This record gives sequence, C-alpha cells and structure tokens, in this order.
Amino acid sequence: MEKIQSFLKLPFCFDLKMLKDDLNQVKEDEWVSHPNIQAYDGLWKTTALTSPDGDTKNIVAVENIDYKQTPLLKRMKYIKSVIDTFQTKVEAVRFMKLGANSVIKEHCDKGSSFEEGYARLHIPISSNDEVTFILSGENYKMDLGACYYIDANNPHGVVNEGDSDRVHLLIDCHVNDWLKKFFLDGGFEMPVNKYGDKSINDENVDAIIDSFKAINTQVSLEMADKLQRIKDSHVV
Repeated sequence: MEKIQSFLKLPFCFDLKMLKDDLNQVKEDEWVSHPNIQAYDGLWKTTALTSPDGDTKNIVAVENIDYKQTPLLKRMKYIKSVIDTFQTKVEAVRFMKLGANSVIKEHCDKGSSFEEGYARLHIPISSNDEVTFILSGENYKMDLGACYYIDANNPHGVVNEGDSDRVHLLIDCHVNDWLKKFFLDGGFEMPVNKYGDKSINDENVDAIIDSFKAINTQVSLEMADKLQRIKDSHVV
C-alpha cells in the first residue's frame, strides 16, 4: 500500500493562556474516563465541547452528523473562536487528558484520515518533557498552542512519564478546499490513489480484477485490463 503522510504542523497558533483559562472551566465531575479501559493504563479522561446530543459526557465521536454545543463550550470565552477559525464542517470537539505516569496503548482510529475526507486536529494545551507521542513508529514533539494534523488511521500511542497531565484539544473536521490549501501550503504530500479509487489498493486489487473478469462483460473486462496494467506498471 502506498505510504500516506500521517503528521503535519498547520500554520495556526493559538493563545496558550486563553486556552488554559478555558480548560480551567472544566469541573472535575465533567471529565469522563475513556470507555475503552483496555486501551490505556493509568488515567485517560475526556470531556465534550460538542456532541451529537449536546451532552458534555457524550464523548463518542460519530461522523457525518450535526453536532451541538455542550454547556461546557457555552462557558468558554476563547475556544469558540478557535473552532470558528476552521472554515469547514466541524464535528466532535473534545478535551483529552492523559494523567501523569499514564499510557495510551498503541491503537488505530479508523476513518480519521485526510484521504478519507476527515481531519483530526490536535492543539496541545498542557504537557511536559517526559511525554512521548508515537505515530507509525516515529516519535513526534508538539508545541503548546500549535495545531497538528494526525492521521489516526495509523498506529499511535502516548506515554506520559512526567508528573503533570498532558491535555490536548481535539477537533474533528471535514477536508474541504479551504482546509486543503493549508495542507498544501504546509508541504503536505497529497495521497495518490494509484488505481483511481481509494477503495482499491495493492492488497485487494487482484481480487477486484478477478471479480471484474467473472462478470465477463465488455466494460468489466476493460476495467480488469486497466487495473492489471496499472498494477504491472508499478512492479519494481
């Protein structure tokens, strides 16, 4: 399968003091432990600023629906303007907190990638020098108040060996022409669909060729031949 760029720093920088002031608006009982208890050791909590039903404790991200502001976001003085910076459809917005001496185990969040039209953005608010973020086997450092695209389709995990919490603001949004321009300007390597369809890749192309041949019409045989020629032209 062709390698897809999985990490990019975007040209947005937000006021760290104001971000922290809004973060401090979160009451202790508004934090919810992440429901997948097998995915972490220690403390991993979240709280919703937008959710499908407007409930702060509804932290499950669901794609392609209209999200509502939660009471927590309505108390924020700054983060609403942060969200409004992104001139595209914004869906799930959450604070994610990884406690001191805690670990988020390596995992993948399917469907959260640029090539599928979806961007998961991270804005770090609180961290320490003992935090390690690993994405596709590489260690990345992120600046507080900056904004990063993470291809969460790829294996990723976090280790916090420090004595303070690591908190990010996560914004899930759709890729449109406005957002795509910032990716391009930032040197993002656009994913190329070798076979002209993102659902076809090196792993399944042989089966798809066989299925077109089995249909045995002029159009399907032409499609099979086209895919075969593309595959053969990329063989090294």
